Amino acid sequence: MEELCPDAWLINFTNPAGMVTEAVLRYSNINKVVGLCNVPIGMEMGVAKLLDVDHSRIRIDFAGLNHMVYGLEVYVDGISVKDKVISLLTDPNNSSFVKNIQGLGWEPEFIRAMDALTCPYHMYYYKTREMLEKDLKNAETEGTRAEVVQRLETELFKLYKDPNLDIKPPQLEKRGGAYYSDAAVRLINSIYNDKRDIQPVNTRNNGAIASIPHESAVEVSCVITKDGPKPIAMGDLPVQVRGLVQQIKSFERVAAEAAVTGDYNKAVLALTINPLVASDKIAKQIVDEMLEAHKEYLPQFFTKAEA
Repeated sequence: MEELCPDAWLINFTNPAGMVTEAVLRYSNINKVVGLCNVPIGMEMGVAKLLDVDHSRIRIDFAGLNHMVYGLEVYVDGISVKDKVISLLTDPNNSSFVKNIQGLGWEPEFIRAMDALTCPYHMYYYKTREMLEKDLKNAETEGTRAEVVQRLETELFKLYKDPNLDIKPPQLEKRGGAYYSDAAVRLINSIYNDKRDIQPVNTRNNGAIASIPHESAVEVSCVITKDGPKPIAMGDLPVQVRGLVQQIKSFERVAAEAAVTGDYNKAVLALTINPLVASDKIAKQIVDEMLEAHKEYLPQFFTKAEA
């Protein structure tokens, strides 16, 4: 893109969207980059369903990181309804989740004290042991997540060989990709037509979240213009979420640096920073196994060693 279309917008769907956006902003000359995830729009849809109102009437003030984003405020027609939504969410029958993360339900006291909407991926951080147990059990009966996805993709690619296919395959609904097309078209339309509506995207912070460095990528509500996203000032993150978000941002920055430079030590450090990795020893084991499995795609980690 730097060579062939330097003025084009890069709209990234590749996961981890926040880390990819972080790496592009820090280590390339592409400034016109926006990371996009379907989690925020999925949360909006969930709230709309919860309140039985049209999605267009819902607005949520999002702040945080990709897969680590919080809804700090919720509005219907511009009127705050966060307290009502949190009250409804304490009803175990009302929790909504994306398809690739099976929800375990939150303790009502936790949700009330959080005073913000959590995203489905927070289950991994606030219910780590329970999620691990569930994933291990699923791995025994269905295979690992990667194996499940691989089987699903095999089925889809077979279907896509049929030129007469004119429906959305039901297999697409088995994972967490709902609303991606809606979010993508909405974003492209708003940039192209300078619509100046509010959408949650991954972009350079520029001071919108005071708790995160200005130059870092964040997932935050933005005004979408022909010049790209303009982050809306959110101030400091609430103390109850600030520390975890900052820890994950540290992990993302170090991981991005390791990936771009091929620094083995930084890769081990990055995983050790992540709260889901139990120790530096386990982090090293993970890095070693991943580098061996994906060696042909990660030459930057081997060039120096072989030189």
